[in-house]
Amino acid sequence: MRKILFVISLLIYCSSCSSQVQFETFTQEFESLELPINRILDLAAGDTLNGVLTNNITIRKQKDKPQIINKDGKYEAIKQYYGLYPEEPDSYLQDIEKDDGSFEEKRIYFQPKIISAGRINLNSKYQSLIIKVVGYETTFYDLWNFSKEGKALSVICLFWGLRDGGPRDEAVTFTIVDSKVTKEGDVIWHENADGLETFRTYRLNEEGYFKVINEEQKGEAEF
Repeated sequence: MRKILFVISLLIYCSSCSSQVQFETFTQEFESLELPINRILDLAAGDTLNGVLTNNITIRKQKDKPQIINKDGKYEAIKQYYGLYPEEPDSYLQDIEKDDGSFEEKRIYFQPKIISAGRINLNSKYQSLIIKVVGYETTFYDLWNFSKEGKALSVICLFWGLRDGGPRDEAVTFTIVDSKVTKEGDVIWHENADGLETFRTYRLNEEGYFKVINEEQKGEAEF
């Protein structure tokens, strides 16, 4: 029995070490950025990330969901703007003109992009990484905060935009979420949800969670 328990403990230990090495390798894909960041869309594109690996590190191999501290001071699991990153190509039908002037419908494949947008220093005890995604018809940026060991503690969607051109054009034509990151590390966040505007300031606390420092709303949703 002691031998069995020892083997199990050793396997758990080795798995933990392997996960940490994988996380440390993952963070090396992110270039360090200076604060402030006044326009998220101006961030230079970094390395292309593997979708399966990114999902394993951010979601699948995490014991708990990331959390934030809401305006009432309560911890809550992330629900909105949160989910697995794309791993497979999308496809769509497009009319292609033939040599004789007629058109035929052809299936076109679009490979979503997951990109390391950068690493920022909000607290030396943590790793704060910005991931950019160019999906089928959306472009978004997420700011993740991890422990040094790779535990995903908290995440904020910094930017969420739609593209009229969808897979044909990467120009963002409608912005739903936008943010700035101040020199002090505060995230100034704005969401326009069909006319209901929400303004928040997030700040990373000592435990590594993004906390809502203040929140205001105006307008009302049209739908």
